Amino acid sequence: MATVLVKMNFCDFTHRITVTQRDDGDLDVHIVSPCEHVRDYAKNLGKVITIADVTDLNGSRVFDPEVLKPLTLTCLTPKGVIDAAWLELGMLSASRAKEVGHNEISYEEL
Repeated sequence: MATVLVKMNFCDFTHRITVTQRDDGDLDVHIVSPCEHVRDYAKNLGKVITIADVTDLNGSRVFDPEVLKPLTLTCLTPKGVIDAAWLELGMLSASRAKEVGHNEISYEEL
């Protein structure tokens, strides 16, 4: 099981995304959020995704325009799903993730 937090300071919401690999290789996804748009995204995405959904942009349900409809393009939740899945699959190093703590986008020279 891998869990990531997506802290969207711009809209003042934090989303908790947990991904667990199943015995059949698919991935269970659980998203907890106070944001109704992210909850709608989670409902659209469903509770189960495939490895192809997190490794191939073409055809990925994570980034499918119909699934993404409730979100703004700036929402980092879909990227959080990818990061949690990659951690769960061992495609991102858990020890490195623990070491760096977080990635960030900063707004400079405004």
